[in-house]
Amino acid sequence: MEHIFIINPCAGQGKGAKMIHVIEEALEGTAYEYSIYITKAAGDAERFVRETCESGREVRFYVCGGDGSFHEVVNGLKGFPQVEVGLLPMGTGNDFVRNFGKKRDFLDILSQVEGKSIPCDVIELNGRYVVNMANIGFDCEVAAKAAEWKKKPLVSGPAAYIMGILSEFAKPMGNRMSFRWADGNTMTGKYLLCTIANGSFCGGGFCSSPEAALNDGLMDVGIVQMIPRRKFVGILPKYKTGTYLDTNLGKEKVLYRKYNKLELAVAEPTHICIDGEISKFTYLKAEMVPQAFRFIVPKGLEAGK
Repeated sequence: MEHIFIINPCAGQGKGAKMIHVIEEALEGTAYEYSIYITKAAGDAERFVRETCESGREVRFYVCGGDGSFHEVVNGLKGFPQVEVGLLPMGTGNDFVRNFGKKRDFLDILSQVEGKSIPCDVIELNGRYVVNMANIGFDCEVAAKAAEWKKKPLVSGPAAYIMGILSEFAKPMGNRMSFRWADGNTMTGKYLLCTIANGSFCGGGFCSSPEAALNDGLMDVGIVQMIPRRKFVGILPKYKTGTYLDTNLGKEKVLYRKYNKLELAVAEPTHICIDGEISKFTYLKAEMVPQAFRFIVPKGLEAGK
């Protein structure tokens, strides 16, 4: 088997490129056959993975990048659910690996190569795989601002997210959204935010979907009704730790359910953040794809949720 390391040289303000030497140092002199592929532009990782899988080669992929790079690679695996992929988190958010452990647990090359894989679900949203989460409304607008803050020196993922929150508080809040559930029932109203989640974390460590599991065949949908700014500020610490559902405000203002599919429409083009990457939409159809790919859990680390 060939072990292919896919490196995004721009990830983590250039940290990804530094992994070349680390990989070579860890695997030179071992019996493992490996190669390194450096991505050239957006979409290149997805193309490379798909072409490699179509060639019939027996491979394992390891993404040296952030959640966006991982999103690309998993989309390249579409149609090849038995192919294994690992993640060496080099981004600023690194939210997917938080479902299993800490970032440092994923940075040892030999532990990755010797790790075992587990099946993971994805959400198929308008034909694209969502590996971790899609955010709409306040969450997404915060992510857009956080992306700007992350470009500044010495600003980490969590700090950038908090700065994004503070920036958005000064603006009008809420979006009108129309939902159709799997059973045909509908719901329309003005909401502060909506999360459609496969994993639990977003924004560099905020546990917005505390009951999510990567292999239960269901997406966790969290819809927050309009809340006064003062109360929302008060609940933010519990939103970060994933305990907000236990508060009186959470019980009153948050609809949290599990579904296998849904549809969502908005009146005008609206930002959506998918695995950390921001675009716009007016309509989306989301449906679970169970066991869509196999994720490598480093040796010595439990499989997690």
